[in-house]
Amino acid sequence: MGNSVSDDKKRESGPDLVRSLACFFVVGAHFYLNMGYYNVPLEGAKMFVETAFRWLFVTAVPLFFMLTGYFKKNKKADRSHYMALVPLAISYVVISVAKMILYNRLYGKIYTVKDMFINLGNYQIAWYMGLYLCVFLLIPFLNKAWYALDEKEQNILLGTLVFLCTVYPVWNYIAPSYFIGIYPVLFYFLGIAVRDRRWRPNRAALAAVLVLTVLIEAFISTRFTSTGSFDWNLISTADGTYGTLFISICTVCIFLLFYDVNIRSKIICRILSSISSVSFEIYLFAGAYDAIIYQYAKRFLPGPVEAFWWFFVTVPLSFICAYLSSLIFHGVVNLALRKINTR
Repeated sequence: MGNSVSDDKKRESGPDLVRSLACFFVVGAHFYLNMGYYNVPLEGAKMFVETAFRWLFVTAVPLFFMLTGYFKKNKKADRSHYMALVPLAISYVVISVAKMILYNRLYGKIYTVKDMFINLGNYQIAWYMGLYLCVFLLIPFLNKAWYALDEKEQNILLGTLVFLCTVYPVWNYIAPSYFIGIYPVLFYFLGIAVRDRRWRPNRAALAAVLVLTVLIEAFISTRFTSTGSFDWNLISTADGTYGTLFISICTVCIFLLFYDVNIRSKIICRILSSISSVSFEIYLFAGAYDAIIYQYAKRFLPGPVEAFWWFFVTVPLSFICAYLSSLIFHGVVNLALRKINTR
């Protein structure tokens, strides 16, 4: 999701690692939706561990927006920028239609032809596409706004966005809630700041803060839920989850832990680069494979507690299938585009 190509001639392995982790986190987060996590009591050690990882996986979307800022900080309102949307649109339409056809075969006729057009238009079949489109259109102007400020003003802007976007879901009576939905702008600017300033905090401290924050989230979610099951409004909101303060802390920690990692193994670098190059397609395909995998898993695993160890089977299986399908799809589309261009 977003652009994985560096402005530098030499490809950086660190951002590819971050994007690959974010891709896996997306598939991991789908486990919770598909296995009924949100409808069962948060009791016992297994549910505590699952809740901790649930909060970790939610960082996927903010990580993608940080990567977008990291790579697109120099983009301008020109043809090359807007043309970059074309391959994403092709992937979105083709794979989404294929998914709806699959869902009709699995669950009965859910989508008519009219419904398919409606769901493509309102992004219900892949909500992230609609969100990314909005940010994509603003990128050239966000860049101008950022670089019109000096470093002190940039820091004040980041602090202001943290207050507006992240504080309300945690402390409802301190910050207003009107702007929690612009969290992608905060993470976009954070991505630019990391690229420009090359922040390199102590990795041991970052890892400690990350683990501690995730454990605090899991403790609050399991200990103070008013419903017994996951409470969306406890330390987040259904619409503002990705911008909550805890998620922001975890996102920045993960990004700073890995963005400047220098991986020497050429094989690993190629794998990470390959995953990174089809990250958007992996997101789209994963939903289709989830539908197939979890339809059969639910016959034997009635809930998330029973499926605790099966997470390590279902999630990697869905991820690998989505990755391989994305590579094939990407290859076919690129071949078709080359033939069209040579005519």
